Amino acid sequence: MDSGNVLEQAYQIFYTAVLIVLALLIILTFIRVIKGPRLADRVVGVNVIGTLTIMMICVLSLMLAEGYLLDVALIYAMISFLAVV
Repeated sequence: MDSGNVLEQAYQIFYTAVLIVLALLIILTFIRVIKGPRLADRVVGVNVIGTLTIMMICVLSLMLAEGYLLDVALIYAMISFLAVV
């Protein structure tokens, strides 16, 4: 086996695991947003979901080796900031 191929496969497994963990965190945060109890909790929860989504886009950019996804993440960050404000 080629050591570069093994390393690439290890990175793919790692990126997939990170994406799964981030998806679970988004689901848990979404549950917190729904439950509340205060408006401030919901606003912070929506902000956390936006941040986790940006992190997922960045990991996908590394996983797929597509640089344009980083631009998408930056634009999403700006939109998420405006939505929370």
